[in-house]
Amino acid sequence: MEHHIAINDLHSDQASLSAIKYFVIAGPQAAGKSTLVNAISSERPAIITLEESRQIIVHKYQRKGAIFMTRDDEVEVIHHDMTRMFSIIGGDSRDRVEVYLDETNVFTIGHARAHGIDLVAGYYKQYCDMLARLQCAVLFLDVPPDISWSRRRHRYLQRLWDFEPNERNDLMARYEDYLRRLYPELQRIFDHLACPKRRIDATGTPDQVLRAALKTFHELG
Repeated sequence: MEHHIAINDLHSDQASLSAIKYFVIAGPQAAGKSTLVNAISSERPAIITLEESRQIIVHKYQRKGAIFMTRDDEVEVIHHDMTRMFSIIGGDSRDRVEVYLDETNVFTIGHARAHGIDLVAGYYKQYCDMLARLQCAVLFLDVPPDISWSRRRHRYLQRLWDFEPNERNDLMARYEDYLRRLYPELQRIFDHLACPKRRIDATGTPDQVLRAALKTFHELG
């Protein structure tokens, strides 16, 4: 990775999988992350599901997607993640038994870089330090940009219904470019994390992806 990221900040993949207390669900757009989170939550209601920090900030400022987010927005997403993890780490029980499910987390840095905001150097190590203390594992749903775009294109068009045609076309091109930039950034983060992690092929049908992802989750958890 070109940003001098220390890759030993998270515990080794040799760590006991039975000790996992914090799961991060990650992957490109339209990979099936939210579907997986909902399925796990329904299957194991004792798991504490955390609302994705990026979506909290997007809704707070009514952004029409990642390409409209500012540097301040991206920093606020990170600070929301950090504050929440710090609160969990600082909980009263030293023998905490809760298991948490979080979407995106450290991978939000890849989203920021995908639209030209480089926040890697200042925040990656902080994420890794906290995730190590939380005994984290990562499930990465892997789908290439062409499939992300074909699955998500109609939703982007819906978001831009109130724009003039020429502006809408320009913004759609920016969305597609964003997805193509996002993929390698997420891959780099995944490759350099030193925690228990699994990559899941998410190019199949929704049912196929969900079955494979749940199987992998059960193996980890």
